[in-house]
Formats: sequence, C-alpha cells, structure tokens
Amino acid sequence: MKKILGLDVGDARIGVAIAEKKLVAPYGVIDNANLQEAINEIGKICRTEQVDKIVVGLPKNKDTYQLDKVHLFAHELSKNLQIPINFVDETLTSKEAERILEKNKGQKTQKYKEEIDKIAAQLILEQYLEKNR
Repeated sequence: MKKILGLDVGDARIGVAIAEKKLVAPYGVIDNANLQEAINEIGKICRTEQVDKIVVGLPKNKDTYQLDKVHLFAHELSKNLQIPINFVDETLTSKEAERILEKNKGQKTQKYKEEIDKIAAQLILEQYLEKNR
C-alpha cells in the first residue's frame, strides 16, 4: 500500500497530511524551531506510516528567500530519509485553508494556526494527486 506524506513547511510549524490511495487526511503539525528535530519527527512518521513518497509545497508567489528555505529543508530531508521528494506549488493553500475554517474566523490561537497548517498540507497533497492521476 503506497502512502504519500504532504508537507506545508513554514517558519514556525510544518503542516503534515497523509494520502493512502485517493484518501487524503490532515495528520498533524511538527514544530519547525530545530531542523534536525523536525526531520527526525518526519522520519518517525514515515517509518510508522510506511510512507514511500513525500510532497513538499513550494511558495512560488513569495520571495526567493522563503523558496530557498523550503528547498534547503527538502534537501536535508532527502539526505536523511532517502525517500523520493516531489514538489507542488502551494500558492494560496493557507488562504484556502482559512476559508475552509471560516467558522473560526478571528480566532488566531495556536490551535487555529495548527489547523490551518494541517489543512494546507492536505490541499498540497490533493493538488499533487490531482496533477499526477
């Protein structure tokens, strides 16, 4: 059974989603304060869930600084995990996630931000699967 992990890499947190067949679901959020700890956490998820591919969202509409940071993260992830990594344009996934969670509008709590990150990762993964049918 092939499983794919979707990642929405941000400065503070990494939203995580997982896909099995055509079913995509939010999985969780990883703290991104320490690169090696974040990579270790993703490695644990990949082993537990038997993930054989990772999809990382690229912020193509932002400055190249953020794009470079995500590429660097993906490069380190690739070196540590030996799992193929694919990229997909993540433009507006966080805005779409906020729209989906509109009922909580105005609540910028930590939990709300984590929900945004998880749903953004789910949208990244859905976009990848749609593009690669």
